[in-house]
Amino acid sequence: MRSCIACRLRAPRASLIRLVCDPEGTVVVDRFLKAPGRGAHLCYDAECIRVAAQRKAYGRAFKRAVAPVDPERLIADVVAAIEARVRDRLAIGRRAGWTRSGMDVLGRERARLALFVLAEDAAPATAARIASWGDPERCPVIVFGNRAWLGATQGQAERVAVGVIDADEAARLRTEFERRDRVLVAT
Repeated sequence: MRSCIACRLRAPRASLIRLVCDPEGTVVVDRFLKAPGRGAHLCYDAECIRVAAQRKAYGRAFKRAVAPVDPERLIADVVAAIEARVRDRLAIGRRAGWTRSGMDVLGRERARLALFVLAEDAAPATAARIASWGDPERCPVIVFGNRAWLGATQGQAERVAVGVIDADEAARLRTEFERRDRVLVAT
């Protein structure tokens, strides 16, 4: 269990943002939760990031002088870390065989899918078709990234949507999307 340095909420380590301080005193996001040295933890909430900066909680948490923390830069870094984890999970899914892409394949396997990731720049008719295949409870449709970004995760030039078959991996991805939404909601 760890505590948020802003609101003091106690939560499991994996459910909080971990920050570390580099040798120059700059606070950075520990994307993999494995960087060496003393860490500080925050909720996935833009308000906690801002409150910690106002209260100068970063210096106290690291027990050393730190460079002034720009909360907006830190929020952007947290969002970038979340998006990188999503990209990595989808790329791993292609190699592990638990993602599917291509409209024909998605159409054939839609009963097996636990999550759709739809490109933001998908054509309206395609987006409507994918939305009709999804189910908010069993197989939600999440709009994220563009066609080139989704394609890169699947080793293709472009993809309009990616489907996730593995229910556990779909749950992990949904958690990442929810974290991103919580961080961005107040910005």
